Amino acid sequence: MKKSLSLFVVAVLMSVAMTPISWSNESADYVFTGGKVFTVNEKQPWADAVAVKGNKIIYVGDAAGARKLTGENTKIIDTKGKTVMPGFVDAHDHLISSGWTSKGVHLFDGKSKEDYIKMVKKYADENPDLKYIIGIGWSTGVYGGRPTAKELDQAVPNRPALILDFTAHDAWLNSKAMDIAGVTKDSPDDQENVIYWERDESGTPTGTGVEGQWMEAYVAIGAWDAEKIINETIDKLHNLAASNGTTTYLNPGIVTPNMKDTNGGMQDDMIAALKNLREREQAGTLKLRTFVLPFVKNPKADLDQLMSFMEEMRKEYNGPKLFARQIKIHPEANWNVELAPMLKPYESGKLGAYGISPNKIKEIMVTAAKHGFDSMIHTDSTGTSHAGIEGILAARKVDPDNRSALHHATWLIPEDAKRVIDNKIPINSTPNFTNDWSDTDKDALRLLGEKRTMNYFGLYPNFARAGVKVSISADLPSTPPTMQGPLFCLQGAVTMKDPANPNAKAFPPTVKPMTIEQALRAITIDAAWQLRMEDKIGSLEVGKLADIVVLDANPFETAPMKLQDIKVERTMMDGNFTYERSE
Repeated sequence: MKKSLSLFVVAVLMSVAMTPISWSNESADYVFTGGKVFTVNEKQPWADAVAVKGNKIIYVGDAAGARKLTGENTKIIDTKGKTVMPGFVDAHDHLISSGWTSKGVHLFDGKSKEDYIKMVKKYADENPDLKYIIGIGWSTGVYGGRPTAKELDQAVPNRPALILDFTAHDAWLNSKAMDIAGVTKDSPDDQENVIYWERDESGTPTGTGVEGQWMEAYVAIGAWDAEKIINETIDKLHNLAASNGTTTYLNPGIVTPNMKDTNGGMQDDMIAALKNLREREQAGTLKLRTFVLPFVKNPKADLDQLMSFMEEMRKEYNGPKLFARQIKIHPEANWNVELAPMLKPYESGKLGAYGISPNKIKEIMVTAAKHGFDSMIHTDSTGTSHAGIEGILAARKVDPDNRSALHHATWLIPEDAKRVIDNKIPINSTPNFTNDWSDTDKDALRLLGEKRTMNYFGLYPNFARAGVKVSISADLPSTPPTMQGPLFCLQGAVTMKDPANPNAKAFPPTVKPMTIEQALRAITIDAAWQLRMEDKIGSLEVGKLADIVVLDANPFETAPMKLQDIKVERTMMDGNFTYERSE
């Protein structure tokens, strides 16, 4: 009897899974058929075909049903056994203006201070006509401390040089760049212990600008051109993201050298970016559905002015492909140089510091909620994770459906991890920020010790397992463009390893990786929910927007260490192909 009942249940479930769902008898514009369709719709997880009319999905079901919707002008996409999925949703990448950070020499592969200096010198020698030398990729762990201007002078003595660290938060300047920018012993720091110049015993800046202190210098040496760089970045990174299967993304703050100026230059750059994107939208060349956020990094920001500005932006940009309806809070510097605020000291005894205080964080989130905005807070420490949770819970008292989220959520004490689960606080994580990429594992163990690292670090898979809406992203430019692909992030999440390193080890070993299904949800429906778009994108269902990706292999049938090797064959956004792979 039990066996018969089990077989009956399985038969019913399979019938439901394959039941055709359609809302139209009209001929479709496109029919995807011939392979497997993973819908990410729990009521109908698998199908054989999808039909599209205009910018909407009009059918999901078996191939026979799809054939009934074909007409003279219907284009049949024979996927030849390949896998069809919803377009990928990326909830944290800077793809609008961050191109300036990846220009110049890349030092990511350097293994020592000497390597870095040789790599910069080689680049400078090969580009004698450049008026300045810029680049990205050094780390304090590899360098062996903070770099100095005198050391960079060995590579570039006669031209200004400014090289960002691998996170694009700190910068290494040579003497010429500091002279042009007027950086002297008397130059003030923006925020003590958060945004500042590294100095010697006499108080003279030595060549490292911490957490954006260097941004004015970048402008001073002539490297910033807003209109040109915004245009170039969108051209390059939108095309890249579309080729990786991305159809929608959240740009959490316009990354420009003006980002600290919350009520001035940051808003000017945001307006310039939105106008550029709107022109593309109207011309039919916008390849990604885009959510644009302002930065709040200045603790003295005028919140009333910011909310007024954002209400104007939301009124102007509230769809169908451009949105301005969230706020980004960035309250700290990096933990891996002992600057981010921890609830208990680092192993060295240092405590770190808040760039924006916990009370101010809560005020920003509550104020945003009163104006109908969700907030995303950069949380790279136990202190900011705790403050972010407090702010989110306070914002929910104003708006019970507030979807403010912790972004990164790198470190959480057990009590706060429990609050994330109990209150289903949404999380965005970058897998490569908590594995062994760029010696992050060694930094974690050295700076916070084994006990805390094994219990506080990289907990995002635990949250997904507990039913929290988790999204995963690359966070360009804090990772290189080669890591943008959602399938790259997917592999990192299901292995806890750096996909770029074939010899990587799982880290932290105490955290069980995401399942493939959890990770796929993190780049589709759960990310869509975080953007309040789950009724429109994130799964293949009748009535939803036609955001579709065709993969050359099934993620469920692919070895975890090979997921990033899956090729994107086609990407469709809003019923139009934004990428088609040439054979």
